[in-house]
Amino acid sequence: MQSPKDRTYPDTGLGGRVTYPRARILVVEDQADIRRLLVTALEIEGHHVDEAANAHEGLARLRAGRFDLVLTDYAMPGGTGAWMLEEAARDGLLGSAVCLVVTAHPDAGELSQHHVIPKPLDLDDFLDQVRRVVGTARRGEQIGDAVHPARPRFVIELVLYVSSASPASLQARRNLERVFDEFDRSQIKYSVCDLGRYPMAGEADRVAVTPTLVKRYPEPRMWLRGNLRETDVVADLLRGCGVDAKA
Repeated sequence: MQSPKDRTYPDTGLGGRVTYPRARILVVEDQADIRRLLVTALEIEGHHVDEAANAHEGLARLRAGRFDLVLTDYAMPGGTGAWMLEEAARDGLLGSAVCLVVTAHPDAGELSQHHVIPKPLDLDDFLDQVRRVVGTARRGEQIGDAVHPARPRFVIELVLYVSSASPASLQARRNLERVFDEFDRSQIKYSVCDLGRYPMAGEADRVAVTPTLVKRYPEPRMWLRGNLRETDVVADLLRGCGVDAKA
């Protein structure tokens, strides 16, 4: 097999090689040796790569940032790659990311909505498929610059970390929804993360206590702890970030 470092690209006819756009890629794979092989190959290609060892870690990475491409193994302890993608899609974490699922069972019913790469994985074919995916951007640019808008469609991004059995968490959710009713919800990106179900998910936002509301966007990041009884604080936060009040 040819090493990615030694790979040559077609000539552009303009005296240079084809330059493929760089992408932000998340690799989710429970086998460390395979994960490191994929990460190294993608980094040699010039991409910005993050990695996770299982589906729950993958969700935490998706909550912490945005990716252009998500590559995940299907069969992993504690949750399949398809489950992770479904959870991420439900929480609005994928955006316009392309998702590729690597599996030895391409006929699995829950994979019908995903792009599948069959095992055993051929590294050359895999890298060619990644190039086709990121090639939707103008050549020579980063995929994020060409595909994504310059600014998010939302004005503010909030994540509420809760424990489902906690009365304070339930109260925080009610109080937050009450505040949202006074504003244009289309300008607010909002998700709820249950640390009772996903105890490691709070690492990305350095959250260990529930309930905690995190303002992820715009910078700087901000944390509000407690049941959010003082709703004026949240309302002032929304107004300060430019969210329009309802007429």
